[in-house]
Amino acid sequence: MKTKLNHAFTLIELLVVITIIAILAGLAVPTYTAIQTTANQTRGVNNARQIITSMKLFSKEHSSQYPDTVVNPVTGSLAQNANDAFRLMIQERIVSDERIFGCPAGYTPDNSLGAAPDFRQALTPGENHWALTAGQTDTAVGSMPLVFENPASPGWPPQWNANMAGQIAPGRTWPGGKIIIGRNDGSVSVETLSDAKGMVGPKMMAGGVNLFTQASEGIPQRILPVVYSGAGLPPNSQPDTLPPPATEGLPGSQVPVAPTAPGALPPSGL
Repeated sequence: MKTKLNHAFTLIELLVVITIIAILAGLAVPTYTAIQTTANQTRGVNNARQIITSMKLFSKEHSSQYPDTVVNPVTGSLAQNANDAFRLMIQERIVSDERIFGCPAGYTPDNSLGAAPDFRQALTPGENHWALTAGQTDTAVGSMPLVFENPASPGWPPQWNANMAGQIAPGRTWPGGKIIIGRNDGSVSVETLSDAKGMVGPKMMAGGVNLFTQASEGIPQRILPVVYSGAGLPPNSQPDTLPPPATEGLPGSQVPVAPTAPGALPPSGL
């Protein structure tokens, strides 16, 4: 008579199998996270590129000016923040989908625009991810950082909070201290900052300059901030310390004064 063999695992064999599964899972999770981060960065790069392309189209109809230097016919004033500037492109039907102003793992709009002509529901607080260098034109220096992820400190150069990496928070970076930056020539790339911890700015380059200061020839530029809430500035930022707009020495750095509409108050903040 044949004897039926018992093929049950021993306790040691079970522990070995569990250990192998745990090791494989530990290797797979970081790999998946890295792939997901890269995919999100690619989508963010594409959004920034679409924004710059839209600004170029806008400039063709406005003597090479970008939307932050053109008086909004609805409000009668110039943009006071990046949300205002980008909303003008929606009002002029250059952009029909506000989701290009969002970013995966960042601030994302709901694509509810509201009714024409003001489109009041477009780019409300918390719906725009991208800051903007003010006072530039289509003919300004090509290497000028134009559209970039919202900074924690909007000075020149700006700084970001690497301690908030991977979170949806004002001024956060990507893991490893990285930021998406789009230039005036239409190129967009993921740039590694000077550190992966704390408040960090762009890496220093030869000659003691960085990506921002080399493009502006040392002249501080004004950054239009992102509106996160009713206040419109990142927590702990100091709007009174922002450098004034450059008025000479750099092509595209002049900010025009908005004419006052009949019976309207002069634009604030100029």
